[in-house]
Amino acid sequence: MNFASEHRPTQAIINLSAISHNIKEFRGLITVDQEIYAVVKADGYGHGAVPVAKAALEAGATGLCVATVDEAIELRQAGLIQVPILVLGLTSPYGIAEILHYNITITVSNIDFFVKAYEQLEHSEQTELLNLYQLKFHLKLDTGMSRIGLQSKTDIRTFYEQIKGFTWAVWEGVFTHFATAGGGPSTYIQQQWERWEFLLEEVPESVKIRHFANSAMAMYPNYNQKSDIIRLGIAMYGLHPKDLVIKQETYCDEEFEHNATFDQMLALDLQPALQLVSELVYVKKVPSGTSVSYGATYTSQEEEWIGTVPIGYADGWLRAYHSVPVLVEGYKCSVLGVINMDQMMIRLPKAFPIGTEVTLIGMDGGLNNHASSIARQVDTISYEIVTSIGARVPRIYI
Repeated sequence: MNFASEHRPTQAIINLSAISHNIKEFRGLITVDQEIYAVVKADGYGHGAVPVAKAALEAGATGLCVATVDEAIELRQAGLIQVPILVLGLTSPYGIAEILHYNITITVSNIDFFVKAYEQLEHSEQTELLNLYQLKFHLKLDTGMSRIGLQSKTDIRTFYEQIKGFTWAVWEGVFTHFATAGGGPSTYIQQQWERWEFLLEEVPESVKIRHFANSAMAMYPNYNQKSDIIRLGIAMYGLHPKDLVIKQETYCDEEFEHNATFDQMLALDLQPALQLVSELVYVKKVPSGTSVSYGATYTSQEEEWIGTVPIGYADGWLRAYHSVPVLVEGYKCSVLGVINMDQMMIRLPKAFPIGTEVTLIGMDGGLNNHASSIARQVDTISYEIVTSIGARVPRIYI
C-alpha cells in the first residue's frame, strides 16, 4: 500500500495560505529582479508537491526546484507546463528523452552527461528529438559543501570549451550551496562566498542566471539580494532553517523558547503550514502494575487513564519520538512505552471520549507542538520531522 488511508482519523492538515504568506514575507526582502523558485522536492517536504507548487506559483514564485527527474515529471503531468523546473540533483543521462520531452532543466557537474545522453539517443534512434528540443542546464559549483560540483577554474574552463560541441545544450545558469547558513560556523559562509566569487570569474557572461540562496542564505541581509534566484525550501513551509521561533508561545519542549535566538539572521513571521492530528480510538483505566506496549518497558505505578492513538512509525511518527508529548484538549500527554508500527499509547489526565482530537504537530489550547521543538527534543531537524510523515497519512488542504 502506497496511498493514503481514508479510513482512520490520522491526517496531515496543510494550510496553503501559510505557504502564500511565507513566500510574500521573502518577496519583501529581495529586489524586483530576483526570482523565487519554490523547492517542492520530497513531495513538498511532506506537504504534497503538486498542491504546494500551485499555491507557491499563485503567491508569486516563478519557478520550481525538485531533487529528481521523476519529481519534475509529476509536476508536468499535473498541468504545470510552462513554469521552469530545475532538478537540483544529478541526473542519469539514460532518461534524456523524457527530460527533453518534459522540458526539464537539469543540474550537471561534468561533461560526461552530454556524451552519454547523446549516445543514448543514438542507441534508441531518437536523435531527431534534438531538432525539436534544447536541453537547459545549470552547472553546479562546489564552494565548500563537498557534495557535487566543479571545484576549480581549470575545471570550469575545460567544461566551457567542451560544452561548445553540444549545440543542443543551453547553459542557462550556475549555482552553489552554502553548507553552514542553516547551522555551523558562520565564518565558513564568508569562505564559501569568496570561493564562489573567485570561481564565477571563469563563468562566461552568456550564463545569465547565478544563484546560491536557499532559505537560510536568503535570511542573511549581506547576501540575500545577490542571488538571482532564491531557492525557497524549508522557510516556505513556515519552519526556520535553524529551527528557531520568534513568537513567545508555550512549547512542549520547556527549554525551547529559551534557546531560540536569531543571531544575525533576519527575523521573519513564518507560519507553519502543517498540522498533524489524530484521535483517541480507545480509552481505558488501568490499575497500578499494568505494563504497556512491546517489551513492557513501561509499567504504571498507580491507576492511570490510557488512550490509544492510530499512528506509529510506519506513518513517520518514529520510535525515537517516545519522549515527545502529544496534545489533548490543552494537556501535554506523555507516550507510554515504545511507539508501535501503527499505534501508540498515551497517558491521559482524565477520561476523554473516543474521537477526541490528538495533536502531534501544531497548536492546541495554547500549547504548541512545533516541528522545530520536536526536532530539538529528538536531536534532529524539522526537515526530517515533516518529510518523514508517511504516504498513508492523507494530506488535507485548507
